[in-house]
Amino acid sequence: MNHVSLPGRSAPHSLSTVERHRCAACGASGGVPLVDLHDVPSNSCLMLPTEAAARAWPRGDISLMLCEACGFIANRAFEPYLTEYSERYEPSQSWSPAFRRYHGALAERLASALPLAGRHIVEIGCGQGEFLHLLCGLSGATGLGFDPCVDDRRSDVVQRRATGVRLIADFFDAQAAKSLEADLLVCKMTLEHIPAAGHFAALCAQVARNSRPGMHIFVQVPDSQRILRDIAFEDIYYEHCCYFTEVSLCTLFARHGFVTQAVWRDYDGQYIGMLARHADVPHLCEPTASVVALRQMAAGFALRHAERIEHWRRCLETSGSVVVWGSGSKGVTFLGAVAARTVTHVVDINPHRQGMHMVGTGHPIVAPDALRIIRPDTVVVMNRVYRDEVGSVLSGLGMTLRLRTL
Repeated sequence: MNHVSLPGRSAPHSLSTVERHRCAACGASGGVPLVDLHDVPSNSCLMLPTEAAARAWPRGDISLMLCEACGFIANRAFEPYLTEYSERYEPSQSWSPAFRRYHGALAERLASALPLAGRHIVEIGCGQGEFLHLLCGLSGATGLGFDPCVDDRRSDVVQRRATGVRLIADFFDAQAAKSLEADLLVCKMTLEHIPAAGHFAALCAQVARNSRPGMHIFVQVPDSQRILRDIAFEDIYYEHCCYFTEVSLCTLFARHGFVTQAVWRDYDGQYIGMLARHADVPHLCEPTASVVALRQMAAGFALRHAERIEHWRRCLETSGSVVVWGSGSKGVTFLGAVAARTVTHVVDINPHRQGMHMVGTGHPIVAPDALRIIRPDTVVVMNRVYRDEVGSVLSGLGMTLRLRTL
């Protein structure tokens, strides 16, 4: 595997001051306010070695607005200079056996759906290349990945390696798109980090025009309709400046000539996957019943959001000593929101996170074995997908603890 490091640059796809007051997906003005959050950590996956550094990390505001024209949701208060994507950014979930099984099934789905043998796959936001290696190995394709967080020291997360995979430790931008060709473009859990969503979709269309006709694109994002429906406050955090539903995701790419072939929900309904083919015929979509339904869900969201946080504060007050399981973005948001004095530590199975501290609150991140010494009363699991896995680990440690799940 070859890594190509380019000179460091600030993140592309930012919005101008004028653009911030319009929908970044369709350009419509106005919008419906959802919720305003203040003084939240501007990063949630950075590995910070001391409590002081974690507590002192810069903070920003979140002001979520729903576009009434297309259903796109954005943080209109987002400041890209506050976020850092570098070698100390650690978002990988691939240390989890449950996540690896899911990753494998997703790669098999794409490899079965598309004729990729001998073709070329480009992944935007590839992490350490774990999914790109997996997909190329299954399909017989070559691969190129872009991510400013590529770091050889963390390449141990890659479970299966494929030949013909190259990673570039930098952002995908307009310069890269000028000459890039692909048979499949993959953007998995990355688009929600890009403020200028329409500009990004236009660059994807540019790559398609450079390539042989009919380039496919696979995009995966968190399902924001679930966030609204379930009041999933733990899934609203600073790096996620964009929030998509099925309708807003499909219509965004339709405007840039992509025809949706399949849409599905994955990972216990938390993710939306969209597979589309470039036809080079832009399609302007009118508002649908789905957007009307989103407007109805948006009504009163701020109040329900506050009530959900208060519910968890009360739960933790009666749970004895507590540890949180999962030091990623959900954990950072949860701890910052509930401000519970009963939480003493955060557990994570990712060895690159252990020994670090939670951005914002400074809680120490420990390995599961540390629970034998900590002896908490309650474990709060940040993602219900991992409840059985966490239960198994605790059983292996010979511990029976109260488990709560978001």
